[in-house]
Amino acid sequence: MFASQINRRNFLKSSAFAGAALTFGAPHVRAEGASEINMIGWNAPALMDIFARAEKEVGVKINYDVLPAAWSDVMAKITLWGQTGYDGIDILFADDLIGGLWGMNGWAEDLSGTDAWTKNSGDIVENITVLNNAVGGVYRIFFTMGLEPFFYNKSLVPNAPATWDDLVSIGKANTKAADGVWGWRPLGGQGHAFNTVLLALNQAGADLKTLDDPATLKALQFMYDWVQTDKITPPSVISEDNPAVEALAAAGKAAMWWTYDGGLANILKADQTKVTLENIGMSRWPKGPASDIGLVHGWGWLLSKFSQKKDAAKQVLFKDPDIVAKLPQLTIGTGWEDQIRGAKFREPIVSSPQVTQLWNMFDKMGSYILSGEKDPAGTQAWAAEEYKAIRG
Repeated sequence: MFASQINRRNFLKSSAFAGAALTFGAPHVRAEGASEINMIGWNAPALMDIFARAEKEVGVKINYDVLPAAWSDVMAKITLWGQTGYDGIDILFADDLIGGLWGMNGWAEDLSGTDAWTKNSGDIVENITVLNNAVGGVYRIFFTMGLEPFFYNKSLVPNAPATWDDLVSIGKANTKAADGVWGWRPLGGQGHAFNTVLLALNQAGADLKTLDDPATLKALQFMYDWVQTDKITPPSVISEDNPAVEALAAAGKAAMWWTYDGGLANILKADQTKVTLENIGMSRWPKGPASDIGLVHGWGWLLSKFSQKKDAAKQVLFKDPDIVAKLPQLTIGTGWEDQIRGAKFREPIVSSPQVTQLWNMFDKMGSYILSGEKDPAGTQAWAAEEYKAIRG
């Protein structure tokens, strides 16, 4: 599905590319003042060619640095820079946690008055508008938006489960622990368990303002039982991040799993993969007691309030390009528009100034539950008290 073949605005409203992407101002418009800006983000070789055009087209060179590989190191560095007013970075390629941390603490510029927002806001999907309203500003111009889809191997699971109970029964039918095949592999390790916790809480209808309600306990019990009671998920889940889950899925060791949408390409390209576009399924999440809504995430360009080169940074940041990349996740399963319907960003983490502390807390909830270190009631009691302490 190429953008040139369909209406562009409809494509944006239902695709991973959810708004104004990185490019440059009108050709031959030269930036005033600074000739270089500093940017940091993830390792993205495909962006280097785009950055190289900045100096030629608007007279600004982008010095791009790469964030640490470990997420805990990323959060430590980004938090310290914000707290100390570090002005050595002008633009951050920010995900939801970085965007929330900098936006909610007043370290990022509100970009709602820029052309990037005013000229392209009509292309923004509803989820982003909801997030902007929740955080009280436009702190990121989104480069791409994605989600954590529910995947399944059609060779093992012909039809997607419709409910939490279906997930468990299908998981049991497909678990062959002796062969290393497990019915259900969620994200549980290396700082990613917080996603799994938030998803379960949302689908259970938990009170995210207190975590002290029956629905929160129901969500935690559901997760606890995967490993301890139903035995559809291996104990190793507490150390398995998205690359691990994707490699195991490619090897045919997962009947159902979840990872980030970009993981699809990793699975399809893996050596000797047993997963193809013909036998992979993607669906909305199995419905919990309250809903089947999923989680969305996104990356966008954030302008540091501490930057001494704001005018130059704004010149290279934004103009709406044509989309030319083919995204296989748009063509399988129920389709992107259905996938993101009702899906939430990682609130309340990204809509609170205490982003780092809350991310840690929710991630520990996942670790306690999936490892069995605490039972559901114990985990809930710990989380409710921790929540009060963090949020005051």
